[in-house]
This record gives sequence, C-alpha cells and structure tokens, in this order.
Amino acid sequence: MLTARVLRLAAALAVVPLVVSAVYLTVRHGAYTPVGDLALTEMLVRDVGRYRVELGPFSRDGWHHPGPALFYVLAVPYRLLGSRSSALDVGALAINGASMVGMAVIARRRGGTPLALITLVGCALLVRSLGPDELRLPWNPFVTVLPYGLLIFLAWALTCRDRWALPVAVFVASFVAQTHIGYVALALPPAVFGGLWLVGSTIARHRADRDAGEIRALVRPALVAAGVALVMWLPPLVEQVTGDPGNLGLALRWFREGGSAQEPGRGMVTGWRLVSGQFGPHPEWLLGEHAEHFSREPGYLYSPVVPVLLVVLAAAVYVLWRRRPEGSGRLIAVWLVAAVAGIVATARTVGPVYEYRVGWARVLGMVAGVVVGWAGWSALTAWRPALERRVLVPLALAVLTVLAVVGSVAHVAAGRPQSEPSARTDAVVADVLDGLPSGDGAVVVEGVGSFEAFVQLPALALQLERRGADVRLADSGRMGGEHRVDDGDDRIRARLVIATSVSIPVLDDQSGATLLAYTGETSLDEVREQVAAGEDVAGEAAMAVFLVESPTATAGGTTEEPAAPAET
Repeated sequence: MLTARVLRLAAALAVVPLVVSAVYLTVRHGAYTPVGDLALTEMLVRDVGRYRVELGPFSRDGWHHPGPALFYVLAVPYRLLGSRSSALDVGALAINGASMVGMAVIARRRGGTPLALITLVGCALLVRSLGPDELRLPWNPFVTVLPYGLLIFLAWALTCRDRWALPVAVFVASFVAQTHIGYVALALPPAVFGGLWLVGSTIARHRADRDAGEIRALVRPALVAAGVALVMWLPPLVEQVTGDPGNLGLALRWFREGGSAQEPGRGMVTGWRLVSGQFGPHPEWLLGEHAEHFSREPGYLYSPVVPVLLVVLAAAVYVLWRRRPEGSGRLIAVWLVAAVAGIVATARTVGPVYEYRVGWARVLGMVAGVVVGWAGWSALTAWRPALERRVLVPLALAVLTVLAVVGSVAHVAAGRPQSEPSARTDAVVADVLDGLPSGDGAVVVEGVGSFEAFVQLPALALQLERRGADVRLADSGRMGGEHRVDDGDDRIRARLVIATSVSIPVLDDQSGATLLAYTGETSLDEVREQVAAGEDVAGEAAMAVFLVESPTATAGGTTEEPAAPAET
C-alpha cells in the first residue's frame, strides 16, 4: 500500500527544478531588465490597483488577447516580492508548479496514488522537454501550457462527478483563454464536455433515484462557478461595451476576415500533423526537440512523421478497457475531445503555426503518456502485485530524482533571462536619464527601423517609468494601456527615438536629433562607415537613443513607422 509520504516526496521532486529556478532568479537576477512583451507585461502588472486593466496581452495584429487575467494573477507575487522583475518569473514558475500539483491531486482522487505518481513523472518529463525559458518567463504563449494540462484533468474530474472541480475549471479555462486567444478554441471544448457530462449525469441520477439532493448538491458549485466567470470576464466585457472599438469585437472580426492578409486557415491536414507529431518515433513532449528557431514552424508540418506511438496508445486503451479501472474511459474521452479540438483549432489558424505557440500539443502527448503508464502499471500489478512496491514505486521516484537534478542544473545554467537585449537596455538607461530635459510633461518613446528597436521600446519605457518618468508609447495602439497612449493631448517633456543598425546614421544626420546614448559591438564611427559603404552592420547589436524634440514641444507625428510588435 502506497503511503501519502511517498506521494509528497514525489510531488516535491517534480517541482524541485521550479523551486531552484525561483530561488536562483530572486537571489542572482532579482532586478534584471525585461524587454519586449515581458516589459509590457511588467508595465501592466504594475498598473493593477492603480489603473483600470481590462485588456489582455497585446498582439502584433493590432488587438489584445481576450482578458487581463495574467496581469491580476502575477500582481500577487509581484507585490509580495518587492515589485522586482524577477517576481514575474517566480509567478510564472508558481503557476506551472501549481498546475503540476493540481494534476497530481486530481489523478490521486480519481486513480489513487499509483496514477498520481505516473502523472508526476509525466509532468516532470514534459517540464524537462519544455526547458527553462518556457517555464520561467511570464510570456503568454508559455505560461498557458501547463495550466492547459490542468484543465484537461479538471474536465476529467467533472466527468467523474467531482462537483467542486467546476468553479476551478471555469477559473483555469478563463485564465488560459484570456491570456492567449488560441486557447479559446482549445480550452472550451474539454471544459464544456466535462461540464455537460457533470450536469447530464447528475440529472440522470436524480431521475433514477428520485432524490432532489443530487440537484441541490450541484447548485452551490454552479453558483460559485458563475461568480468566478462573472468576476473574470467583467473587465473585458466592460471594455468591449465602452471601447471604441471594443477589443473582443476587433479580435473576432480579424479572425473572421482571415487576418490582415486575408489568409485562409491552415486546414485539417496541418492540424492532424501537429497533434500526431507527438506520437512519432521522437515525440517532442518526451525528448524535448525544438525547431531551429522558436519562431519557425515545426518541421513535421511539412515532413510528417508516422505516428507509430498511437499503436502503443491504442494498446493501452484496450488494456484499460479490459481491466476497467474507475474513470479510465472518461479520461480517454476527455483526451479525445481535446485532441480533436487541437486539430480543428490548428486547421483554423491564420498564418504560420509557430513552434512557440504549440506547447499545448506536448500536453496532449503527456496525457497520452499518462494513459499508457496507467495501463502498464495496472497490467503489471495484476500479474505480480509485489512489483508495485519493489519495482514500480522505486523506479518512479528514481526517475523523478534524476529529472529533478537535470532540471535544476538546466535552470541555473540558463542564467539571466533575455541576457543580450537586457544588457543593451542597461547600457543606455543612465545616459538617457542624464540627457532628458528637466521640467514636467510626458516622455514619449518610439522605436524605428527594426524589430530589435521595437523590442527595446517597452524595455526603455519601463526603466524610465521605474525612475519616475511619465511615459507614453508612440504609435503603439493601446499595448501599454490607455494612459500610455501618445494621443497628442499631453504636454511633451521629451520625445525619444530608439534606432538600431542602419537607422542610427539616418537619425544621426537628421536636423534636431540629439544622440543621448549608444551601445554596440563596434564604435559609432564604425557603424557610420559601414552604412556609408553599404556594408551590413553587425547584427542588431548596435543601438542608439536620440532626443528628437525640444522639451516644450507638444505631441506630434513621428519620423518613421515603428517596426512590427513582438508576436504574442
């Protein structure tokens, strides 16, 4: 008989890499400088409690993801840990750790301690495959992956008539759907499936037993779930009604019209290849293989793999069907619903299916791995009951121990998040502050010429804001919130332009532009010479910040359109 002590030990081992990462980041890199979308995230988390935060993370297509749940959740560790940037990473690690433990708790309730051990091993393998950045960075495509796994387990709990899983499922489904719009199509089907199964089975039992207690027992969880939904969706609904245009309508219209380029969806073949790719000879969720660059598409979308491991899954389903452990068939049903939803959601995707967006497919592979492990454990213990105590439990703990060590080393070796672009921001902040004109008014920041300039825009804005500046983001829509929009009505203290590589000499020669700060692998004179000679500047490592308007100027037009925002 397995003890609770064994399960606690297993859970501790599974989350050790996340704990090590949190301690390491807090002690070693507490005040690191986030850039790009992470800087925007910190700006909006800072706004919680001070401004109305109604919009989700910004998308480069001009709308926001459905809601601000991520910012409100991260605001708790952010305030508790001194409002340091690393606190957001600790928050992301806490979200992922809670998701892993939540899956194990549900597995224990539904399948006992053996299934909880199997689930923790599956989670630990998945965590290793995702890597440090996908676990510690509070970026919306990353921080939703493990909560999506928790949602699948919650949907399973609902099919097993676990009534109080309903409000938790509503919370988790709302969190992932608000944080990244792709999860609207991924999270809704299993959540609705589980909810309908709960309601249907409750009504069926009520009719069979003619006992009103069955219905009454569901009322309180249902009311709590409705309250959770209302609280979580009130901000984006208010924004939709009061905004001009409302964000939810803007995003819906973008998808309905096929995006800015009027592109069709990717089709069912792409959806099948993405989901079945987790069952090839080298499954990503198990081995941790990534595309050559995170913003490229997985190679198996164009060179499909043979999903040979689906045969193993089918065999496991047969074993569970024969042995009939309680709830096993319902877990398989929920997994099927989630897999079909993943295929359909991918088929309707507009534009590239970037590798960084599809961590949820690995979750499907992990859940299938749990099903296989459950079947194998069940068959072996039925054949030789002593194998559980002598072999299976020690083996599970040994695997978790090895993964704990490997994962902890990987998180420490990963070092400072966003190290290179952060260093560039750090190199210019002091000079920019020294060069700012004195007086009142807003400091407008914009980026020109490259993607790197746009990545640096919110990074520099955040650091200036931390030091007391009233910051506006030029030509950026509402990506930093309504109060940071440069709408032309504010008195401007200074207008700053971030330029990189070939854009530096252009602004350097512009009348009225004053160079405040420069950083790069080569000197500024060398950059000028390279551009004049038509040579490539060394990457985008050269960055300069210019003051382009006088302190008494008011908001006006910009000299150049900014680069496209980071993809979220």
